[in-house]
Amino acid sequence: MTYRLALLAKDIHNSVLPKTYDFFGKCLGFDVDFEIFNVEPEELETTVKKMKRTLDGFTVTMPYKVKIIEYCDELDVSAEKCGSANTILVKDGRLIGYNTDGWGMIKCLQLKGHSFQKKKVTLVGAGGVARSIAYQLSINGVTGVDVLNVFENETEALVSKMGPLFTGHMLNTENLYAYAKDKDVFINASILGQVGYEDYADLDFLDELKRDALVFDVNYSNPDAKLPAAARAKGIRSYVGKAMSSCQGIRAMEIWTGQAPSDQDAMELVAEVESA
Repeated sequence: MTYRLALLAKDIHNSVLPKTYDFFGKCLGFDVDFEIFNVEPEELETTVKKMKRTLDGFTVTMPYKVKIIEYCDELDVSAEKCGSANTILVKDGRLIGYNTDGWGMIKCLQLKGHSFQKKKVTLVGAGGVARSIAYQLSINGVTGVDVLNVFENETEALVSKMGPLFTGHMLNTENLYAYAKDKDVFINASILGQVGYEDYADLDFLDELKRDALVFDVNYSNPDAKLPAAARAKGIRSYVGKAMSSCQGIRAMEIWTGQAPSDQDAMELVAEVESA
């Protein structure tokens, strides 16, 4: 059987997804016909209607993760909680939206032997990816999450949506020190450290984390980002989001085909992606 899948984007020309879905398809015994749709905003509605007629499912990336919800006939709780969707199932002429970004981060770290049960977390950022991560943290047994972000309205929206485990704070140096203290996990899901944006000015707050803490930086496009290097220099386990997209593909394939790749297959792909 051949699954017709795609990526809906605006200006993506070098994605790990074609390789991801082709690899997982082979693992599951399916052929995958994958196409990238780069479309301008004024072409979005026409393109989505076409995809609804011709595909079995598709992935959505920025800047359309929020807008795509307007075209969905149904939302999974993950998309509803996050206010955005990155994975769309086409079923019986209907579009069903899911959000698998945070799932990909959790799975990536689980494959490396980490658990979030009873962990205390600091999350920097409150935008779309941060919301998806927050939702997954909320259902994976954490005991509390301190959210640090510059925009108060974003922070308040995330905290109110995710519930009492989440507490919002202004992102500044003083609060980084205060809310990194005795945390098990530190996650950067903000634009800090991305190419073209400001980076962390002071990283000694990492000394406040628990001695066996882990640091995860969603960003991986900037090899000179300061957070991962500073964490490693301090002996803290540190990961970047390079394999996150591939891991969200595990959940996406399950949504589209009803079958999930094995952890062994997933670990093989993650190792390949991270070494590239």
